[in-house]
Amino acid sequence: MRIYYLETANTMIMGSIAELNQIHAQLAEFLKSERRFLRLPAQVSGGTYPSRELLPALEVEKTEGSIYVSLSNERALRIAGGMENLMVYAEFFRFYDDEAGSHHHPECVEHSGYIKPGSLSVIIEPETEYFAGVSR
Repeated sequence: MRIYYLETANTMIMGSIAELNQIHAQLAEFLKSERRFLRLPAQVSGGTYPSRELLPALEVEKTEGSIYVSLSNERALRIAGGMENLMVYAEFFRFYDDEAGSHHHPECVEHSGYIKPGSLSVIIEPETEYFAGVSR
């Protein structure tokens, strides 16, 4: 997984379909557990195109209420929220084999109180050959 960050655009989480589905499984396991915090490392080597910075990790924290996506103090992508909302957000990491070339916007949910205003906008996308060649 790579997390591309640019202050003026959407943050992009990219990986192969298998990697994104593995993250989905890890998130599902975490959400069933008693743990309150999960940190998944991300790749930071290689080119940063289409952004200026690769973030070192994805952090997920069980809190209360709406989803809030931000940068942590360690410059990781941090997703915090109540269990029900985190379960919805985590589903956006699941991709089927025929979804190559597609992408998901986890903040685009029609549910009052799902996402806090001011949250970073995120795109989750299977890595295409174009980005795989450019980012390596």
